[in-house]
Amino acid sequence: MIDWHQGGWTGSLKKWVRNEVRKQCRENLAIRRCRYSLSLRVLRCALAQRSFGRFLTIYAMLTFAVLLLELVVSRHWPEVMPAWTRSGPPGTDIKALLNTLAGYLITAQVGVLGVIAIAIGLVALIAQTEDSSTDVQVYYHESLAVEVVASSLALLTVLVAQIVWPLQFLLHRLGEGTDLQLFKLVLATAHVAWLLVNLTGLAHFVVTTFLFVQKSHRELLRERYTANILHPEETTRRVRSWVYENAGASLIGANRKLDPDTTITFGFDWGQPQKVELERDFDPPMVVHDVRFRWINWAVRRWSARCDREARTGLARGIAGLARAEPKLVFTPQLDVPLRGRVVWCWTVGAVPLTSLERFIIERSFRFRRVPHEA
Repeated sequence: MIDWHQGGWTGSLKKWVRNEVRKQCRENLAIRRCRYSLSLRVLRCALAQRSFGRFLTIYAMLTFAVLLLELVVSRHWPEVMPAWTRSGPPGTDIKALLNTLAGYLITAQVGVLGVIAIAIGLVALIAQTEDSSTDVQVYYHESLAVEVVASSLALLTVLVAQIVWPLQFLLHRLGEGTDLQLFKLVLATAHVAWLLVNLTGLAHFVVTTFLFVQKSHRELLRERYTANILHPEETTRRVRSWVYENAGASLIGANRKLDPDTTITFGFDWGQPQKVELERDFDPPMVVHDVRFRWINWAVRRWSARCDREARTGLARGIAGLARAEPKLVFTPQLDVPLRGRVVWCWTVGAVPLTSLERFIIERSFRFRRVPHEA
């Protein structure tokens, strides 16, 4: 029987599997030996799987938050802002200092891109000579090459745009904001921190490149990639599928008062539904992303109690001449299989129907998301 508490207060399938895979990886000595260091995990958390657009979106959110803060503070609490951030005579003009700093940051960021371009060219030459396309894919992933380039280009775009501080200029033209440079200093600090992250990514990129050009060290990169990426991904896929398909038996086992003839299935279709409970028009196509099993368990307990009462009082008697049909609750969606068009994805057989509250809970227990390549 599955302990859904591992999936949090909702019994999330995604969270349950993540915790289970994490526990298995901690107990695997081979994986622990090749595990990423703490500093590398932090770096990958900051950069991995983020695109140019994602970096710009995150910065735009920060900019608007700072802009809103400037608007609110300048209106209601102008006295809390330090006077030393006001532009002064030459040599103490913070605005001029910020422009000078932006120039230095742009120069440093262009240098980072130059180093990356040379290194990628070298790796491409080696790959072409030795026909090691698989190793190159491992290299790109392990070196964070794509992410470092995307982050560097995003920062370069931001620095060029912020030379004139367009949003702050617009705010001041509307008669709002303040002439103090405090909020520009906040964003300038973010620029410096961002550059430091990019430089750290560059250092990791260079070290990984040196390992890759040495044929004897490529095995280390492959082992690290397998232990940290391939194995957890494959284990997650297998465990996730097993848990989802066996969740019905676990729910029955967790409810001792449930009729032993009751069947609850996930990811299987038993033919034509007798009583349609939930249907939806999946346009655009979607897949099951997560399931909140503790919520479903609550609805199942209520439903099974009514089925039992109906059986005891003789109200659920025969279907097509049979003495009594076994109650079935069927959830047809399969994991990672796109649902298209009008789909009946929850139905019952030989049982009392779900109440509107139970349907509401179950409908929100299944989390769907768009198919990535069709989003």
